[in-house]
Amino acid sequence: MLTASALLLMHCAGTTPPPAVSPSGEDRYLVDPRIGSGSAAAPQIEKQLETAWRLFLQGDYPQTRRQLADIRTRAPELTPASLLEAMVDLREGNLNTAQAAVTRIRERNPEYTAAHVLAGEIAITEKKTREALAIYRIVAQRADAPNTAAERVAMLEKNLTDELVSAAQSASDAEAIRLLAEVLTIDQASEEARMLLVTRLIRERQFEEARRYLEPILSTAADRSNVQEALAEIDAGRGRYQEAIVRYERLARRDNNPQHAQRLEQIKEQWSLANMPTQFQIAMESPAITRADLAVLLYWKISSVRFAQNLSAPPIAIDIDVPGREEIIRAIAVGLYDVDPVTRRVFPQRPMTVASLARQSARILTLRSASCARGLPLERVVAACGITDPLLTSSPDLPVSGRDAARVLDAVERALGR
Repeated sequence: MLTASALLLMHCAGTTPPPAVSPSGEDRYLVDPRIGSGSAAAPQIEKQLETAWRLFLQGDYPQTRRQLADIRTRAPELTPASLLEAMVDLREGNLNTAQAAVTRIRERNPEYTAAHVLAGEIAITEKKTREALAIYRIVAQRADAPNTAAERVAMLEKNLTDELVSAAQSASDAEAIRLLAEVLTIDQASEEARMLLVTRLIRERQFEEARRYLEPILSTAADRSNVQEALAEIDAGRGRYQEAIVRYERLARRDNNPQHAQRLEQIKEQWSLANMPTQFQIAMESPAITRADLAVLLYWKISSVRFAQNLSAPPIAIDIDVPGREEIIRAIAVGLYDVDPVTRRVFPQRPMTVASLARQSARILTLRSASCARGLPLERVVAACGITDPLLTSSPDLPVSGRDAARVLDAVERALGR
C-alpha cells in the first residue's frame, strides 16, 4: 500500500490530477489564470498548474497553495501561478494581498485578460461598482473575453444604476441631476431615472433641459399622467400658461386627482399674475408693502373696488406721483384712504403693518356693504366675516408681505361675494 506521504508526493507532482469540476456561484466568474497571460511553461509545469486550478475550483485552497509553492520553485516567474495565488487570497478574504498582487501583474501585462477579470471581482467584493464596471467593460471587448463577461457587465450596470437612483432620492437637486444623468448614460431605457431627472430639472427651473430629457419617450408615453404633468410644468415654467392649463384641465378630468385640480388653480393664478400690470407684480413680490402697494392690491383683488360706480370726485392729494397712482385715487374715492385736509397728503410710502392691514380689511368689508359686517364695530368685522384676523397670528407692528396681504384680500373678496 502507498503511504500517505507517497500519495501526497504523487499529488504534488501532478501525476494524479483531480477531476475537473464546473464552477458555480461566484466562482464561475473567475477564469482560468492562463487566459491571456501570453506565457508558456514546460508540459510538466502546465500539468501541475492545471492540477492547482482544479483544486481551486473544488475549494481546496490549502492543496492549491501547496501546488503553487512547488511551481514557484520550478518556475518562479510563471505569472498564471501568481495570479491563481491571488485568487486564493481573494477567496480566503485577504483582499489587500490579492489587490496588491493583481495590480503588479496588470502593470507588467496590460493585455492579461484573466488578471483584469480578477481585478473586477476584487472591485465587486469591495463594493466598488463603478470601478468593477469599467474593468469588465474592457474585458468584454477583448477577443478572448469569457462568456460571463457580458453577464457581469449587465449585472454591474444594473447595480450601479440602482445605487445612483437610490443616492439621488435623498440628494440635493443639483447632485441628483448629476447622478440621474449618469444613470441615463448607462441605461437610456430607464424611465424611472428619466422622470426623476425631469422632475429635479423642473424644480431647478431648467425647463429646456427637462424638455430635452423628455423627448425620447414622448413618442411612446406622451399620454401618461406623469409625462403630461411634467410637460405642463415645463409649459408653465416657460410662461406658456394657457398650454399648461389645458394639460392640467385634461388631467383633472381624466384622473380625478385633487392634486391636479389644486395645481390647475395655482397655474391659473400665475397666469393671472403674469397678465397683471407691473405695479401689481411688484406689490405681490414685496416683502414689506406700503400703502401704495396695498391700494394696487385692493384695486386688482377686490372687484367691488375696481368696478365701483357713481363715485364722487376724490379730494386731491399732492403726494401720489408714484407707481400705482390710479389705484391710490380709487382707494381715496371709495373712502378707504383719507387725504390730510391740511397737508393734502395721503402718505403712499408709509409702511403697512399687520394692524393696519386688519383695520383696512374691516373698512373694506364695511364700506362695500358686506352682509357679515352690518351693524358691527370695525374690530369685530374681520372675525364675523370668517376671515382669519392677521392680528391673531402676528405681532401688530410687523410689516406685511405682498403675498400675505393678497391672501387676506382674497378672503375679503369671498366674504363680499356671499
